Amino acid sequence: MYLYLVRHGESVGNAEQLFFGWKDYPLTERGREQAEKAAEKLRAIPFRRCCASDLSRAWETALICTAGREIEPERCPDLREQHLGAMEGMTWEEAQDVFADALEAYLQDWRCPLPTAEPYAHMLRRVSDCVQEIMERGEDTLIVAHNGSLTLILSCLGLIGERELTDMSFQFRFGCFSAVRIDNTGAELTEWNR
Repeated sequence: MYLYLVRHGESVGNAEQLFFGWKDYPLTERGREQAEKAAEKLRAIPFRRCCASDLSRAWETALICTAGREIEPERCPDLREQHLGAMEGMTWEEAQDVFADALEAYLQDWRCPLPTAEPYAHMLRRVSDCVQEIMERGEDTLIVAHNGSLTLILSCLGLIGERELTDMSFQFRFGCFSAVRIDNTGAELTEWNR
């Protein structure tokens, strides 16, 4: 089976450079164009299922990527980004003023706890459980989610190590897809940000 991983297109929160995880910012016009670009790249790929975060930026991207197919995306709240607690919706400057020390540690390693934020272990568990359920069905599946949750999928499958998990420059790019082949020998990353 294959998993096709797509990060949502640019959202208003991305464009305004805000801290957000569960705050539900919609796609920008550029984000819709990026989703269309990902859809075009996926056009010839015959996936049978689509699971998407229920946040509007991912959900709209999933609808764009499945347009013209006989596939109804499935809402999967467990694929949401990490909830950033009191930092949700803050600018970088506001977050620095309020959470200076915790923010510095978080930027070095996003697994460090932030005040009132979802603990890393909780996010890891929900994403891991979700991807396990997806794999149990054994169908080629498009997963549309967020950079953090997609990174955790690769980690759960043993495809990235500590360096990538903590490197803030390791990013799923907008408008691209990545592909993972899974069989009885394990998982292999066959496409990256294509």
